[in-house]
Amino acid sequence: MQYQIIPLEIGSIVEREVFQKDNMEIKCGLVWKLGSVATKYKPTFLKNYHPDIGICIADIKGASISETYNGEKVIFFSQTVPEALEEELTDIFYGISRKFSGQYQDIFQDLEWQLVKSESFIFGQLELKELDDHDLSYK
Repeated sequence: MQYQIIPLEIGSIVEREVFQKDNMEIKCGLVWKLGSVATKYKPTFLKNYHPDIGICIADIKGASISETYNGEKVIFFSQTVPEALEEELTDIFYGISRKFSGQYQDIFQDLEWQLVKSESFIFGQLELKELDDHDLSYK
């Protein structure tokens, strides 16, 4: 048996990375407009689940993001990041930097930003679907 957890609101699956350097912090990642989370274990978190708070996907036994659609990249900076540095890091993040090319995670780390957290979350009202082997053969 496979279980599919589907948020009923747009933008309810988020993948976030946190980078730090000195007293500065970057929070960035993807907000998925639509998607789902799959697990082969029957979810037990739903009885204590709060839609406004959500849950870290790593806290759902055996779960992973299974489907995603129309991701939007987002980036936020602590107030301690100078504006000029924000602009440069934003260009790197969105892949429009003339000075740097490659994956933003690699470039940030080359610039001595340390990745301190990488997490995925699901929040909002959720629907749980049980899929048997017959349902999976049509996907």
